[in-house]
Formats: sequence, C-alpha cells, structure tokens
Amino acid sequence: MDLQQAEANLKQFSAHYDYDTGYIIQLMHDSPGAYETFAAAQAMPNYSQALPLDAFFVAKITVMKTEDCGPCANLSLKMGVEKGLDRQFLKDIVQNPAALPQPLKDVHDHVVAVIRNDDQDADRMERIRQHYGVEAFAELAVVIVGSRIYPTLKRAMGMDAYCEVLNLDF
Repeated sequence: MDLQQAEANLKQFSAHYDYDTGYIIQLMHDSPGAYETFAAAQAMPNYSQALPLDAFFVAKITVMKTEDCGPCANLSLKMGVEKGLDRQFLKDIVQNPAALPQPLKDVHDHVVAVIRNDDQDADRMERIRQHYGVEAFAELAVVIVGSRIYPTLKRAMGMDAYCEVLNLDF
C-alpha cells in the first residue's frame, strides 16, 4: 500500500466532506501495519447490494448517532444527500425516527438494540428479513459492525475529542 497516496486521499476526502480524518492519519503514522489492517476493513460500512439505499442510510446514521459521534453522523448525512436522499428524510432519521415507515423504523430500532446490547426482538428481526430479504439482513449486520469502526477507533486512540455533538450540518 502506498501510504503517501493513502494520506493524500484522506486529505482530499477530508476537504470534500469537511470531515477531520486526523485520527486515521495519526494511525497511519503511528503504525503503518495497523493502518493497513484498519484500511482493509473500510469497505464494511459501505457495502450494500441487497439492502436498499434508504435502509442502508438509516443504519449508518443511526449507528453514528447512537455511538454519539456527531462528525461521523454529519458525514453520513452528507453522503446521503450526495446519493440523492431527501434532507427531511435524513433529518427524521436523527430527530424523529418514530416517523419513519415501519420497515425503516424496524431497521433503526434494530441498530439501536445491537449497539446498546439490548435484548434482541426476534419479531422485529423477522420483519426486517421478510421485508428486505435475508441477504439484506446480513448486509445490515455488516453495515452496523463496519460503521462502528470509526467512532471506536477514535475512542481507542484517545482522540474522542473528534466525537462531538451532532449539529445536522449537511
């Protein structure tokens, strides 16, 4: 892996989204091997073939909101806008998830339960599988796990000052 190119790509990403990638660059400088391992997992939060775009972004944004990482949530909101999602829909994910259509509310509630390690609602999981399919349900699991990598890395590196309050700046 060309670390200079990777750093340049991170800086370009940072400028495009107004998102501070300093914690990732710090990882790269501190341990190139650890960075390469981290980089290998970066496809996880972006994988979606069977999971529809709206459900995918409900999952990503809910992870970041529940993890209490404002910059990561704002980044996901900006990415949702770039993909053509309605801004009010995106705001509802954050501010009023109860207003989401039932299948998307189920996705939201499932994500929150997973992150908080709450009891899993078997009926809700079955509704998600029935509505979206088993492949999409599996993708949802990968999106949840993969999206948590960023706020977790920030905290693990002692750089959780990068996690601030969500300000809906998208």
